[in-house]
Amino acid sequence: MLGDGNDRLPIVDQSLNGFITQLCPAQCRFKGYEIRMNKRLSSQTSAFCVFTNDGKPSSECGARAVLSGARPKRAGFHRPKGSILGGMLSDFRLRINLYQLSGVMRRLSHVAVKGLAARLLLGLVAILTPTLAAAAGELRSALDEVRDSAPVAAPNRSIDLLPEESARLEVQHGLRVSENHRYLVDKETGAPVFLLADTAWNLGALKRSEVETYLSSRERHGFTAVMFALNFAPQADEKNAEGEPAYIGAHKTQLNPAYFLSCDEVVKRAAAHHLYVMLFAMWAGEKSGTMNRYTADQLGELGRALGEHYRGVPNVILCAGGEASPHYIEPARVVALGRALKEGCAGQNLVTVHPVSPHSTSHFYSGEPWLDFYLCQGKSGSAPANTRFDAAAVVLADWSVADVKPTMMGEHRYESGLSEDPLIQRRSLYQCVFAGGCGYAYGHNALWQMTPHTALPWMLKGWAPGVREWTQALDAPGVRQLHFIQKLLFAHPYLTRVPDQSLVLEGQGQDVATRVQATRDGTLGKNDATYLLAYVSAPRRITLNTTVLSTKAFRCSWFAPESGATEIFERRHLNSGKLTIEPRQTGNDGVIVLEAIDE
Repeated sequence: MLGDGNDRLPIVDQSLNGFITQLCPAQCRFKGYEIRMNKRLSSQTSAFCVFTNDGKPSSECGARAVLSGARPKRAGFHRPKGSILGGMLSDFRLRINLYQLSGVMRRLSHVAVKGLAARLLLGLVAILTPTLAAAAGELRSALDEVRDSAPVAAPNRSIDLLPEESARLEVQHGLRVSENHRYLVDKETGAPVFLLADTAWNLGALKRSEVETYLSSRERHGFTAVMFALNFAPQADEKNAEGEPAYIGAHKTQLNPAYFLSCDEVVKRAAAHHLYVMLFAMWAGEKSGTMNRYTADQLGELGRALGEHYRGVPNVILCAGGEASPHYIEPARVVALGRALKEGCAGQNLVTVHPVSPHSTSHFYSGEPWLDFYLCQGKSGSAPANTRFDAAAVVLADWSVADVKPTMMGEHRYESGLSEDPLIQRRSLYQCVFAGGCGYAYGHNALWQMTPHTALPWMLKGWAPGVREWTQALDAPGVRQLHFIQKLLFAHPYLTRVPDQSLVLEGQGQDVATRVQATRDGTLGKNDATYLLAYVSAPRRITLNTTVLSTKAFRCSWFAPESGATEIFERRHLNSGKLTIEPRQTGNDGVIVLEAIDE
């Protein structure tokens, strides 16, 4: 459920100590525990139920709040402390008090309506009371069933994230590719997972206490993954903070136990912070790579060892090199490493590879069975011109590749210093994701370098940190706003989302700064969408094609990417086939949200 309260009736009842939720469609579900009502009470009405968990309501899977008590600090799904069942029964309280409900509706009638309307509303309460009582009985029975059934599925990330209190993404199951080969999902539950990654190529330069500082910060800002390279030499010191190199032996194809003792601790700490780790075997960059020093056979030996070492570690994604594509390295060596990683992990971990700029790995490795999803690179340097590069076009092109796989922008224009307009990062994120991305990698120059641990002259010129040390960049302006996109994505059907630029009839911009990037659910070419999202990069008047929406009416909202708030500007608009929208009143960019209304 989106919103900051503007889409709810203004009448509150503090005595309920919770929220009254209308079940749509006749079900309230939260990952990890499931309570179902298998039938509607009638074609016109749905059950009213009150769920409270320390004053925090459920808000996913189509549930709509129609009456609210005091606004909580956050909304979402929450896993109770302690054991799953015990915590649920002790912390998760179900209250259905028909007398209180009647009182709320009476107060609603006195404030919201007058005269005859009030009497009609009171009459409706009297009619519904027996039906609501039956609903209460059904829900109590459902709770009894949950009490007697164990175990239950792990919860997915909440859709409502706050920097100071980020929801928990459970990483203990690992990842797999979705059935439609477009997105990533939890390997066991099938719940969608969005990879919002932070770039920390030189993470090995940090001491263990510093790593903890970094990881806790990334969790707090709602990231779901971090990326780092095991051997970032010669761009950085080949050895980690403890003086150990990743690979040893005559040809440096053996894993150094001392190094991987430290690396394994990073992986474990990342899991504790609910983060996936995208682990790069090494770098193949023109100026910064060591991968070209290996033969294909040597890379195969190294890859099998590394894959076997992390086989089945659920939060590890294996990456067959950074900038590992022509013209920096020939594909045969990369294929040898990628295939060996997949063999070593026995297919239990996802494997990908990072390409040179400006490309997707689909340009070089499409059709490779070891490759689970594509990574893209835009233009990462700090030059102002790189903000104008169309990174979304690289992502969108992957939707036309015959070998269908998820695609993710793995590196684009890094943030620098502490004074850049966060609009730069928002535009890149929303455009790439709405173009069909299954994830997005943010980066700050000081964090991928771990300033001052990396300070090569050419690097400082093209990728200026803008701060004296990496800790100063942990709360940079751009990073504080990225996580809101997950609130938007998970409030709607996720796995059926498709990019669709044909939705923009008028007002399309000619460059990245004025682009309107559109997405919807359903099937391209069919009018079966339940929602439409259009990211408007700059204030402009646009017209959208609404024939794709499957209903006769829809709700219209603005979603603010800088705050995560939703402002409804029309609760019910008749679907005439197109809609013209004036510029958003506040902010530089925004997302138009059109949601089909069931009649």
